[in-house]
Amino acid sequence: MDTNRLQKIFDSYVEKYDTFNNTEHHELYKWAAVSHFQKYWDLDAENFGEMFKTSFEESESLIDASASQPVIGVVSLCRQSDETMEEVRTLFRALFAADQSDYAVRQQKAETFVREMNALLREKLPQKWKYHQDISSALMYLSFADPDDNFMYKETEARSFADYIEYREEISDDEHFSLPAYYRMCEAVASELQQQTDLLQTVADALSAEADSAEDSSMTEVDGENHILVFDIIYVAQNYDLYEGETVRKSSRKTTAEDNERAMEAARLQEQMAALQEELGATEASLEVLTYPALEGQTVRHRLFKEGTVTAQDGKYITISFAAGQKRFVLPDAVTGGFITIASEEAQSLCQKMAEAKQKRESLQREIGLLKLQMQDA
Repeated sequence: MDTNRLQKIFDSYVEKYDTFNNTEHHELYKWAAVSHFQKYWDLDAENFGEMFKTSFEESESLIDASASQPVIGVVSLCRQSDETMEEVRTLFRALFAADQSDYAVRQQKAETFVREMNALLREKLPQKWKYHQDISSALMYLSFADPDDNFMYKETEARSFADYIEYREEISDDEHFSLPAYYRMCEAVASELQQQTDLLQTVADALSAEADSAEDSSMTEVDGENHILVFDIIYVAQNYDLYEGETVRKSSRKTTAEDNERAMEAARLQEQMAALQEELGATEASLEVLTYPALEGQTVRHRLFKEGTVTAQDGKYITISFAAGQKRFVLPDAVTGGFITIASEEAQSLCQKMAEAKQKRESLQREIGLLKLQMQDA
C-alpha cells in the first residue's frame, strides 16, 4: 500500500470536507442512517417487515438506488405472507450469526444470504429484478448492525481506491469478491487514520454539530472504530475526485527472479485448484443422494410457537400448524438452526448431514472463488 498516496487522499478529504457536507450533498447522513437503524432494529420483532422498513428509513441512497432496490425487495417479500416473512427473518438471523470475526466465514454467510434471498425473490417476485440482493447490500446490512466489526462496500469505489493506493491484494474482479482482502485494506486505512488528528477532529466537530441539530447524540457514538469514516473516505475519493485526475491503476516491474517465483506460485495454485474442484465434485455428488426427511404428520417443537404438527411438505418447505397458526419453514436450516426440534433422531441426523454437506459445498465454492483471484494476481 502506497502510504504517500493515501496521505494525499486524507489531505484532500480535509481540504474538501465542506464541499461534500454542504446542504446539497451532506455525506454525514451515513452516520445518521446507522444511528437511526440501531434505534429500531429488532430481529425478534413481531412484524419483521415493517421493523425492517422503519430501520432503513434514513439510509437514503446508501443501499437502494433507481437501478437496484434491495431494501424495498426485503420489505416486499415480507408483505407476501407471514410464512415468507419468517423465511426472510431466518436468513437475516443466519447472516448476523456470530462468526468470531472470521472474515472467510463471514463471506460465506454473506454469499449464502444473497443466494437464498434471490432464490426467494425469484419464487415470490419473479419480475422484480431491482429487488435482488448482492454482496454490497449484504455488507451494508452487516455494517449497519455492527459497524465496529464491518465495513460498508460499493464495488466501483472500492476497486478504484485499492488501485490508487496500490493495495497489493486483489479485492474483486468481474466474477469474484474477497471480503477478507477488502476488510484488510479497510483495517489498514483505519490504522493510518489514527495519526490523522486534523481529519479526525474535523469529522468529530461536524458530527457533534449534526448531533446537536438533530437532537441525536448517538450519531457521535456509532463509529467507535472509524469504520464508517473509512468507507466515507473511499466513497468520497471516487465521487468528489480526491484523486484529482490522477490515473488510478496498479503498476509494478518484476525482475526475472520474481517472474520465476511467480510461475512456481501459479503452478502451486493450479494444483490447489484441481484438488478443491475434485473435492467440490465429491461433495455435490453426496448432496444428490441425500433426500429431505418425510415429516408430514410428525409432531415438532418450535422455541417460540411451542408444539406443532407438520401438516404439509413440499421438498424443503414444511408447513407446521401451531396454536398461533400455520407457519412455513425451510429444511434443513430450521432444524439445524435450532428453531425446530424433531422427535425422530433419524430425521434430525439427516438434516444435520444435509446442512454439513451444503456448508462444505459453499465453503469450497468460496475457496475456489478466492483462489481464482489469487491466480489472477500471481
